[in-house]
Amino acid sequence: MQTSAGEHGDQCLARAWALLDRGEHLARQGAGDQAGAGLGLLAANAIMRARDALEVIHPAAAGSRGLQVPGEGTCSDLVRAAAQQLASIPAGHEPAGLSLALVHLADADHEVEGRSCS
Repeated sequence: MQTSAGEHGDQCLARAWALLDRGEHLARQGAGDQAGAGLGLLAANAIMRARDALEVIHPAAAGSRGLQVPGEGTCSDLVRAAAQQLASIPAGHEPAGLSLALVHLADADHEVEGRSCS
């Protein structure tokens, strides 16, 4: 069964949203550790902004809460996997506003770089 380029783009957005949702939860769990609490919250908030931006430009992405995403890996792994999903959206099928989500995703990548919340 083949999917259209638009459907493939929708699936990429949903997977990216689910990956960021998982990454945010991991970062918040890591924020409970007193040693890195503030940095964990910065990372979680950066990931949340990227996830929320995806949800605004593609509201159906939030319906992907039950989507299976990797259970292992760090926040950084999940943020990079989300970026790969967004990069695989077929040309011409990118939703309006994706550039803002990518800016937030770059911020999230910067905040989680070197942190091993898992």
